[in-house]
Amino acid sequence: MDSKDARGSFESGGGDARCSCSSARRNVAAVFVIQSLLAAMCAAFSLYIFFSQTSGSHKQHDTGIYLDMTSEDEFTAIWNKSVDLKDKKKVVLSCAGPYMVYLWTCVRSYGPVKPANLTMQQGNKIVYQHTLRGNVCQETQSVVMLSQKREVTFKLEHFNTDIRRLHLGLHYMLGAQCFPDPPPV
Repeated sequence: MDSKDARGSFESGGGDARCSCSSARRNVAAVFVIQSLLAAMCAAFSLYIFFSQTSGSHKQHDTGIYLDMTSEDEFTAIWNKSVDLKDKKKVVLSCAGPYMVYLWTCVRSYGPVKPANLTMQQGNKIVYQHTLRGNVCQETQSVVMLSQKREVTFKLEHFNTDIRRLHLGLHYMLGAQCFPDPPPV
């Protein structure tokens, strides 16, 4: 069959020579429709997540305490949320896990320079210790792991030093996720 016969057969709708253009167009159309539906679903899901995160119903959960030293080994709470100050030197936690410790201090030494030590312990375990050098103002940050049901006690040992300013902060790092006590080791 030559090209003239094929064209004539195709135009008349009969014969063996058929164009496969219509099936290719259908495949392209199907792919386009599927791609459009997937893109629309992704856009709708993204908008849903965006609006659910920015709406007023989603509130940040802050847990922590910021303390100011009022006298030797005694603190007062400047800010606290879900963490309580007990007996002016102990903190009672509401969640177990990682806490960021913030320390701002200014120390002045008299006579031979001897450092002061700030210790934070939970039960019999020392979980944080920082040496305060004389005649220096300093800021530090550390991450400590704390258990939920135990109190955290602060102790300050200083010799020949005058602590001009000491602010201490504990901030829970996992937001609204609060886990029970880890099993004893």
